Amino acid sequence: MTAGCEVVRQRPNITRPATNVSPMSGGLGSVSRGMARKRYQRPVSLEDPAEQAIVELVRLGLERDTTSISQLARQLLRRQSSTDRSPAFREALGSLLVGRNDAVRAAQRSMPVEPESQLPLALIEGDPRGPVPILRSSEQAQIDALIEQREQARQLLDAGLEPPKTLLLSGPPGVGKTMTARFLAHNLGLPLLTVELAALMSSLLGKTGQNLRQLLDHARAMPCVLLLDEFDAVAKRRDDQTDIGELKRLVNVLLLELERWPASGLLVAATNHPHLLDPAVGRRFDLSISLTLPAQRERRAMLDATLSRLGLGADARITDACALALEGASGADIERLVSAAARQAVLAGTPVETSLADLALASLRTEGDLDLERRSAFCALATSQLGMTQRAVADLLGISHPTVAKLARRWHAESAPDLASREKLPVPG
Repeated sequence: MTAGCEVVRQRPNITRPATNVSPMSGGLGSVSRGMARKRYQRPVSLEDPAEQAIVELVRLGLERDTTSISQLARQLLRRQSSTDRSPAFREALGSLLVGRNDAVRAAQRSMPVEPESQLPLALIEGDPRGPVPILRSSEQAQIDALIEQREQARQLLDAGLEPPKTLLLSGPPGVGKTMTARFLAHNLGLPLLTVELAALMSSLLGKTGQNLRQLLDHARAMPCVLLLDEFDAVAKRRDDQTDIGELKRLVNVLLLELERWPASGLLVAATNHPHLLDPAVGRRFDLSISLTLPAQRERRAMLDATLSRLGLGADARITDACALALEGASGADIERLVSAAARQAVLAGTPVETSLADLALASLRTEGDLDLERRSAFCALATSQLGMTQRAVADLLGISHPTVAKLARRWHAESAPDLASREKLPVPG
């Protein structure tokens, strides 16, 4: 999975020398899709046909031109030189062009649209891929159990039981709810349908409920994972005094559709605000998993994984310290921080670990009273749990090592009564 992500990230480096684009114009993230297409209309011509095919494939993928990608794959299979490829390669490539993908393309063509805007009510990914979510062990165990029960559905059905059909994911923004839904779809071998909330919601009275019913009818027609993101927007409590009746109709639709959802698919709803959901809706889900902010162990793994996807590495002592300092950060926060550190390192010509430490430890280097407790905790835990010397901590924070000792003693003295209730941080092996 990560390999696919790395290819996409490396695309600008492959083609930039052959284009007339100014370095100041930025990458794909800073331009519109139309500009991106214009930039890659004339890809460089390479002598190696395999390299040319890879470049062309990435270009078409960035433009989301699935028709041309299919045509290119068929050309690769037909080429005489392709006989040099292994039978497994030819079989794998051929399987992508038939079977389930035909059903996915048919689903794309028949996707219902919002009558006013003509926007599709959902986006479909035939083969969803992405980074593996890094969750706490208890959360990962629930996801693994769900996958196992779905994979053993035949055995459950033979016993008169059904596998879990509906899942409610809740938690703060950035903890990996969408990533988890994509991970589930990939591991279950199902396409992922993601609801476009902007298209689903209509200003016309009663139309939103019709759009929702249309979409759910469409999704039931094929085995898939249906992701209803920002679920609280359509499943709010029915005692909302500002509602004019539309909200109650939506909730009634959802109550019925959740009961009717087939065992061949998985409906995943995600919300940042579970307390806003109507209680009757929440009880209809077969499984509810609350994703929490990552602990220190998970933050360290997220730092390593993001650096690896970018083809970078950092000193283990630095990533340990950053993971400790980033308490309260979400996975999305950590990914943004690592990306920012990588950009800063490239432009400044410095090691990425220097930029990473600068950004992750910035708040701990201030002298304000609000950060004194966090700075004291960092000094104490970095020395006692991570095994860092006081001088190493002092260098990271830009303070003297006697100050590190003083802050550590302060934290130990104030925290001694409730140390037993604190989460013990793992010591790196």
